[in-house]
Amino acid sequence: MLDNALIMMEHLYKTGVVHIRLRRLINEQSQYEIEYSIDKISDPTNVQQESIKYSLSMTDIDDHRRQLTFCTSDLLTDMPYKTLLLTEQLKLLQIIERIFSTLIKLEISGHPEYQCFEEHYQIHDIHGNAYKFIYFLKSFVLFLKRSY
Repeated sequence: MLDNALIMMEHLYKTGVVHIRLRRLINEQSQYEIEYSIDKISDPTNVQQESIKYSLSMTDIDDHRRQLTFCTSDLLTDMPYKTLLLTEQLKLLQIIERIFSTLIKLEISGHPEYQCFEEHYQIHDIHGNAYKFIYFLKSFVLFLKRSY
């Protein structure tokens, strides 16, 4: 379980994108998912590398969060660097949940701009610095400005 959670965590940092879809107006469930990709291992002479795309549903994200939570106690003494990344990813998942919750409230209240609404947030490490998700936070600030 620990290895699976850490591997998934690293791939989310490398290629993660959150897709939020509000669909209550058309009698479908509103949801969000996180999409990420893994580079396919190929022979070294092949310059173009293929990627395999994966998607985590809301249930999968909850399972991943639970795995990360249980991993923190295992990593506290063994791998402090991984512990920091793990803690930051738990915070990131919490921010995503808050954004989704706010969007749901806007959708339910009947806000016209949030009916049949789709939004995408890049959560991967754009600038090579895993501790700062500048783009994601900028997107969040823009979202807050737009909703008021």
